[in-house]
Amino acid sequence: MINAQEKAAAQNKSQSPRDANIMVCVTNQKSCDKLISRGVERAGSGAKLFVVHCVQTGHNFMGTPFEGDAIEYLFTAAQLAGAGLDLLRAKDVENALVDYALAHDITLMVLGAPSRGSRGDSIVSKLQRRLLHVEFDIVS
Repeated sequence: MINAQEKAAAQNKSQSPRDANIMVCVTNQKSCDKLISRGVERAGSGAKLFVVHCVQTGHNFMGTPFEGDAIEYLFTAAQLAGAGLDLLRAKDVENALVDYALAHDITLMVLGAPSRGSRGDSIVSKLQRRLLHVEFDIVS
Protein backbone atom coordinates (compact mmCIF):
# COMPACT_ATOMS: atom_id res chain seq x y z
CA MET A 1 0.00 0.00 0.00
CA ILE A 2 1.36 3.40 -0.98
CA ASN A 3 1.05 6.10 1.65
CA ALA A 4 0.50 9.82 0.99
CA GLN A 5 4.21 10.67 1.40
CA GLU A 6 5.22 8.09 -1.22
CA LYS A 7 2.49 9.32 -3.59
CA ALA A 8 3.65 12.94 -3.24
CA ALA A 9 7.25 11.93 -3.91
CA ALA A 10 6.15 10.10 -7.07
CA GLN A 11 4.50 13.30 -8.33
CA ASN A 12 7.75 15.27 -7.82
CA LYS A 13 9.64 13.10 -10.30
CA SER A 14 10.63 15.88 -12.69
CA GLN A 15 14.28 16.41 -11.73
CA SER A 16 16.91 16.88 -14.40
CA PRO A 17 19.86 14.39 -14.44
CA ARG A 18 22.09 17.15 -13.06
CA ASP A 19 19.86 17.33 -9.97
CA ALA A 20 19.69 13.55 -9.54
CA ASN A 21 20.18 12.00 -6.15
CA ILE A 22 21.57 8.49 -6.44
CA MET A 23 21.38 5.99 -3.60
CA VAL A 24 23.74 3.02 -3.70
CA CYS A 25 22.58 0.28 -1.34
CA VAL A 26 25.47 -1.92 -0.26
CA THR A 27 25.25 -5.05 1.82
CA ASN A 28 28.81 -6.24 2.24
CA GLN A 29 32.38 -5.52 1.31
CA LYS A 30 32.51 -8.08 -1.51
CA SER A 31 29.99 -6.34 -3.75
CA CYS A 32 30.31 -2.73 -2.63
CA ASP A 33 33.01 -1.74 -5.15
CA LYS A 34 30.93 -2.90 -8.09
CA LEU A 35 27.80 -1.15 -6.81
CA ILE A 36 29.57 2.10 -5.95
CA SER A 37 31.28 2.11 -9.37
CA ARG A 38 27.88 1.76 -11.05
CA GLY A 39 26.55 4.66 -8.98
CA VAL A 40 29.50 6.83 -10.02
CA GLU A 41 29.02 5.81 -13.66
CA ARG A 42 25.33 6.70 -13.55
CA ALA A 43 25.94 9.95 -11.66
CA GLY A 44 28.08 11.65 -14.26
CA SER A 45 28.68 15.22 -13.13
CA GLY A 46 26.37 17.16 -10.91
CA ALA A 47 24.43 14.31 -9.34
CA LYS A 48 24.65 13.66 -5.62
CA LEU A 49 25.73 10.17 -4.54
CA PHE A 50 24.65 8.50 -1.29
CA VAL A 51 26.11 5.15 -0.19
CA VAL A 52 23.85 3.41 2.32
CA HIS A 53 24.17 0.22 4.32
CA CYS A 54 21.21 -0.82 6.46
CA VAL A 55 21.09 -3.71 8.86
CA GLN A 56 18.32 -5.04 11.04
CA THR A 57 18.53 -4.22 14.75
CA GLY A 58 20.35 -6.97 16.62
CA HIS A 59 22.60 -7.98 13.73
CA ASN A 60 26.15 -6.79 13.15
CA PHE A 61 26.72 -4.46 10.23
CA MET A 62 29.00 -6.47 7.99
CA GLY A 63 28.40 -10.07 9.05
CA THR A 64 32.07 -10.61 9.78
CA PRO A 65 34.22 -10.80 12.91
CA PHE A 66 36.40 -8.12 11.26
CA GLU A 67 33.53 -5.64 11.20
CA GLY A 68 35.66 -2.59 11.98
CA ASP A 69 37.97 -3.26 9.04
CA ALA A 70 35.02 -3.94 6.73
CA ILE A 71 33.29 -0.70 7.72
CA GLU A 72 36.54 1.24 7.26
CA TYR A 73 36.91 -0.29 3.77
CA LEU A 74 33.33 0.65 2.90
CA PHE A 75 33.81 4.19 4.22
CA THR A 76 36.98 4.60 2.12
CA ALA A 77 35.30 3.22 -1.01
CA ALA A 78 32.41 5.69 -0.60
CA GLN A 79 34.77 8.59 0.09
CA LEU A 80 36.86 7.83 -3.02
CA ALA A 81 33.64 7.94 -5.05
CA GLY A 82 32.85 11.39 -3.66
CA ALA A 83 30.02 10.11 -1.49
CA GLY A 84 29.31 9.89 2.17
CA LEU A 85 28.46 6.63 3.90
CA ASP A 86 25.35 6.27 5.99
CA LEU A 87 25.08 3.21 8.22
CA LEU A 88 21.49 2.59 9.27
CA ARG A 89 20.20 0.21 11.92
CA ALA A 90 16.47 -0.40 11.93
CA LYS A 91 13.90 -2.93 13.06
CA ASP A 92 12.46 -2.91 9.52
CA VAL A 93 15.12 -2.53 6.80
CA GLU A 94 12.61 -2.03 4.00
CA ASN A 95 10.89 0.87 5.79
CA ALA A 96 14.25 2.41 6.70
CA LEU A 97 15.40 2.37 3.06
CA VAL A 98 12.10 3.82 1.84
CA ASP A 99 12.24 6.57 4.47
CA TYR A 100 15.85 7.37 3.54
CA ALA A 101 15.03 7.51 -0.18
CA LEU A 102 12.12 9.87 0.44
CA ALA A 103 14.05 12.09 2.86
CA HIS A 104 16.92 12.51 0.36
CA ASP A 105 14.76 12.87 -2.79
CA ILE A 106 16.38 9.83 -4.38
CA THR A 107 15.71 9.50 -8.11
CA LEU A 108 17.90 6.46 -8.86
CA MET A 109 18.70 3.50 -6.62
CA VAL A 110 21.55 1.10 -7.36
CA LEU A 111 21.26 -2.32 -5.74
CA GLY A 112 22.67 -5.80 -6.12
CA ALA A 113 20.50 -8.49 -7.67
CA PRO A 114 18.66 -10.73 -5.20
CA SER A 115 20.38 -14.05 -4.60
CA ARG A 116 19.18 -16.94 -6.73
CA GLY A 117 18.03 -18.88 -3.69
CA SER A 118 15.73 -16.06 -2.52
CA ARG A 119 12.23 -17.18 -1.77
CA GLY A 120 9.21 -14.95 -2.04
CA ASP A 121 9.41 -11.21 -2.49
CA SER A 122 12.91 -9.79 -2.60
CA ILE A 123 13.76 -6.48 -0.96
CA VAL A 124 14.32 -5.14 -4.49
CA SER A 125 10.78 -5.88 -5.64
CA LYS A 126 9.32 -4.51 -2.40
CA LEU A 127 11.24 -1.25 -2.83
CA GLN A 128 10.20 -0.98 -6.48
CA ARG A 129 6.53 -1.25 -5.51
CA ARG A 130 6.85 1.43 -2.84
CA LEU A 131 9.13 3.91 -4.61
CA LEU A 132 7.35 4.43 -7.90
CA HIS A 133 9.22 7.66 -8.65
CA VAL A 134 12.64 6.00 -8.35
CA GLU A 135 14.52 4.38 -11.22
CA PHE A 136 16.20 1.13 -10.19
CA ASP A 137 19.53 -0.11 -11.54
CA ILE A 138 19.99 -3.73 -10.50
CA VAL A 139 23.60 -4.93 -10.72
CA SER A 140 24.31 -8.65 -10.98
